[in-house]
Amino acid sequence: MKNIFATTFLSILLFFIVTVKAEAENPVVSGTISGKVVDASSGEPMPYVNVVVRDLQDSIITGGITDEEGEFNIAGIPVGRSNVEIQFMGYETIEKKIQISQESRAVEFSTVQLTEDSQQLEEVTVRGEVSTVTQKIDHKVINVGKDLTATGTNASELLNHVQSVSVDQQTGEVSLRGNENVRIFVDGKPSTVSPAQLLKQIPSSSIKSIELITNPSAKYSPEGMSGIINIVLYKNANRGFNGSADAGVTAGKNMRYNGAADLNFSRGKINVYANYGGDFGKSEGGGSLQLLDRNIHTEASNLRERSSHLVKTGLDLFIDEKNTLSVYTTQNLYDQFRTVNTEIFYNNVSGSDNIQYLDRESYSGAYNMNYRHSFNENNHYIEFEGTYSATNRMELGTYTDQMNVEDPTSNYMDDAMHDLTNTLFNLDYTKNFTGQGKLEAGLEYRFDGTRNNYITDRHRYVLDEM
Repeated sequence: MKNIFATTFLSILLFFIVTVKAEAENPVVSGTISGKVVDASSGEPMPYVNVVVRDLQDSIITGGITDEEGEFNIAGIPVGRSNVEIQFMGYETIEKKIQISQESRAVEFSTVQLTEDSQQLEEVTVRGEVSTVTQKIDHKVINVGKDLTATGTNASELLNHVQSVSVDQQTGEVSLRGNENVRIFVDGKPSTVSPAQLLKQIPSSSIKSIELITNPSAKYSPEGMSGIINIVLYKNANRGFNGSADAGVTAGKNMRYNGAADLNFSRGKINVYANYGGDFGKSEGGGSLQLLDRNIHTEASNLRERSSHLVKTGLDLFIDEKNTLSVYTTQNLYDQFRTVNTEIFYNNVSGSDNIQYLDRESYSGAYNMNYRHSFNENNHYIEFEGTYSATNRMELGTYTDQMNVEDPTSNYMDDAMHDLTNTLFNLDYTKNFTGQGKLEAGLEYRFDGTRNNYITDRHRYVLDEM
């Protein structure tokens, strides 16, 4: 028995010694490549450039990207010949051949210069972006695509295509699931503009998504509300410098035009963006009313010309992995001119012909600062946010009786001005429990200011008693 054990032990020991010796004579060798990538025209370092290592059968072995200084260092390259590709979108790809051996394990490329690719595209693929709906725990998100339902409209008309939302096209009143006690937010913040006016001022081309919050938490001060409609405007955060533009035409009795432009620059810890959306054109309407028992007939017509311009600019500063500071502002200019003509016939004879000229101008601006600190866990953060918004709206109306233009009781002018301000500070704490719910706590300070001026030259007459 002892001899068997001794023989087995010596065999294992001998196998181990032979294996170690074989590995010492033929060690596993891997090499590294390093270098720096710069723009050939400017000489500036290029971060986030792809460096791909392939074998002779064109299969990917390993790879990496350049850092903020344009430098790369990739290890784990096996012995033998390999191909290295250095590629970046919009630039010509550079290919280099390398060989790793026991004597030469490190390959230094020094400085690699990438040249912009100016080749003409032979084929262009057009891809449509269709609106999609995402159902979340406490709200529904409608991502606005580029389909026909979202083109050539403002936010008021766009919402009419959203399920469970209805907008009265005459008054502009909004209802959610049949209830008109709904609040409109822009980028998660309340606006000083009335919902009916606000929705007409926002071009649909500036809207990224619409959130329907039917069961808002205490964070939104939901007392007495049936829900919240949050309109999220575009904010680009793609790497590098990029932009896009689109335009549309709505054809009918009158032509209406809309357009949008989106610019963004992101590099390192900074992201800067600017968005513009515009909507302008004419629309007409009218109708008639017949009272047969009184032999009264009314004809009404109206012509409306409007233009809306919305600009959003902002900056994001990614301080580190846990801290982010963001600032942005939105500026909106809205102008509307409307003519309303109402003529009343008595026994088929025109008895009055009233013309109204309404000129409305509205300018609003919002300014926001947000600081967020994230903890180690996902969806666990504390956030401070400050918002100030102001709206200046002017309305000038002229009313004329064409049947008797000399009658001062029928001709008058109204001049109204409304100044609205809103200041809001929030401190919020949020923690998500996976599969168990979410905890939200916070503090809020809100101050609303309103100033209204109304001037009219309408005459009032009192009959003197004798």
